[in-house]
Amino acid sequence: MKFRVTAVALVLFVLAAGLQYALATWLGAATTLSRDAETLLSFGAEAVCFLIAGFLLSFIGRGYRPLSTAIASILFGIVTFFVLRALKPPSFSYDRFFASTGELAVWAMCAAAASWLLAMWGASLGMLIGASGHVDARFRYEWGIARTHLRLNPRTAAVLLFFASIPPAALWWAGQIAHDWDQMRRAEAMAPGGIHLTLRQVLMIAFAVALALAAVARIVRARAELARLHPGQRRKRPATVVMTGISIAGVAVGVWALTVVLSVMSGFEADLKRKILGTNSHALLLKYSNDFSEWKSVLPKVTAVPGVAGVSPFILNEVILSHGQTVTGAELKGVDPATAGSVSELPRQVIAGELGWIANPQQIPASVVEPNAGASKQLEGPDYEQYLEDTLKRRQLHPEEQPKMDPEAVKNLPGICIGKEMSHQLRAWVGDVVNVLTPLGEMTPTGPVPRSRPFRVACILYSGMYEYDSKFVYIGIPEAQKFFKMGDNVVGLELKFHDVDAARALGRRVVAALGGFPYRTKDWAELNRNLFSALKLEKLAMAIILTFIVLVACFNILSTLIMLVLEKTKEISILKSMGARDASVMKIFVVEGLTIGAIGTAMGLLLGLASCSFIEQFGLQLDPDVYYISNLPVNVDGAQFVAVAAISLALSYLATLYPATKASRLSPVDGLREE
Repeated sequence: MKFRVTAVALVLFVLAAGLQYALATWLGAATTLSRDAETLLSFGAEAVCFLIAGFLLSFIGRGYRPLSTAIASILFGIVTFFVLRALKPPSFSYDRFFASTGELAVWAMCAAAASWLLAMWGASLGMLIGASGHVDARFRYEWGIARTHLRLNPRTAAVLLFFASIPPAALWWAGQIAHDWDQMRRAEAMAPGGIHLTLRQVLMIAFAVALALAAVARIVRARAELARLHPGQRRKRPATVVMTGISIAGVAVGVWALTVVLSVMSGFEADLKRKILGTNSHALLLKYSNDFSEWKSVLPKVTAVPGVAGVSPFILNEVILSHGQTVTGAELKGVDPATAGSVSELPRQVIAGELGWIANPQQIPASVVEPNAGASKQLEGPDYEQYLEDTLKRRQLHPEEQPKMDPEAVKNLPGICIGKEMSHQLRAWVGDVVNVLTPLGEMTPTGPVPRSRPFRVACILYSGMYEYDSKFVYIGIPEAQKFFKMGDNVVGLELKFHDVDAARALGRRVVAALGGFPYRTKDWAELNRNLFSALKLEKLAMAIILTFIVLVACFNILSTLIMLVLEKTKEISILKSMGARDASVMKIFVVEGLTIGAIGTAMGLLLGLASCSFIEQFGLQLDPDVYYISNLPVNVDGAQFVAVAAISLALSYLATLYPATKASRLSPVDGLREE
């Protein structure tokens, strides 16, 4: 029997690993899913196969069979090591391309441990429905007993619902009061004369005070009634009821913290991704050589690829900018104003001037250009006022500081767009003349001489990212080709896709449509790999750390169920003497633990959703100079909430296995002998 279980387990584990590899390969070739989605789906399918394998093994071996499954897992780990060694997977280290022997050993040990743990988990599901004897998948009878043990009745449900609704209601009320208080302070600052409360605000405050007084009166009355009773008349709550309440509260707090932190981390990630993709495209089409003179003939081929939403040429080089006595380094990017808006948000980032003026510098007004109305509202504040003082108002009040040049010559200068922070550093505004210098100059008898050229500021950009607003400047493609003496060449093409998360797969399609080599693509995740990898690692680390809160709460469930087993020893013995099977007794305690975990999870999700809504609507103020955002960002992702709920319920289920198995193995004679 042991040899048969081990052999079958090994075969099932190998089949699960083969399915994972085949699914990952097929998803990468036939779909446009992101790498993270491919990994999640393939390894998720493998985990489900391990669970099914354990479930089947419980019927084949008529029990858990942990030793046989462990031997099969060890053999599976050895097979995994040699298979990975033959496949040569990429390394996680930046100084090696292929994985080292140590990395392969870690992968093999993780595969062996995962196969054993998930198989034992699946075997427990088999044991619940009677894999060791009579098969019975019904839970109605056991649910009735568990509900009686936990005292779940309409009154208890009403109490739970009441206490679960208090924190979200308090968060909503606090948010409303904070919002109204902020509006009143703004109104008082604009029109001094005292604070005036509206009818809605008065009613909210009166309702909150009345509710607080009613709660205090109810507590005082309950304490007075309790004081009038004799010690023998006071009803004592069983210790298991108190432990159940603590377990529910612990799970709720853990799920609450986990959902809020993950939502805030996702908010930072989404905000950063939005700002990066607002300035940059989804992918770059490049060549392995410096000759990209055929880009005009490549454009229609790339546009015809399904999934491509926009294409635009670009040129990128490092330069030095100067205005007056101020000098700063920059990344000069040549763009096509007509198509730049199809791959990025550049036209919508203009806060003064026009992006089209870089192609038509004659349209730049000679008079002072005022900032756009929408941008001034978006950037209003003391920092923006100081920025206008140093640029716009300085140009208005001190026209003598501008260099004396022929008006016709100034009018014919090519246009350039600069970021808000660079404009502040150079103290330059729309219409000012800045000098651009490139170290890629001409060779003379005395050595290389840098090449410089004056440009006229056509517009000011604000992306929300300090690095972009202080480093990037933009000119037209023809001017960039002349300045860098590139002829008809460009550096590459910027691509925008309908699905940003499928950028890597769609980039491969574009390269395939062009015939492959010498063309290549770099997607946004690859260009910003270090930044997004750090964010993902921080998010994962926070999730793992906060999951320990839920794990600690599940230990409370474990202790509660152990106390229930000890308290109900007589009842368990009576049930078994009346014919109840081991699986039926096991179901009772598993259902009890899952009920505790489900109630705590539901309360935690409700609290997390209310907290995220509070942060999203009313916000937590941040220092824009440090974080470059004014409020704490929140992204409520339904998939994350479902994942947190699944993790919480899975840990709750695992916490029930030991006490449930202990109760199912209790002998009726031993239980009744102690009475």
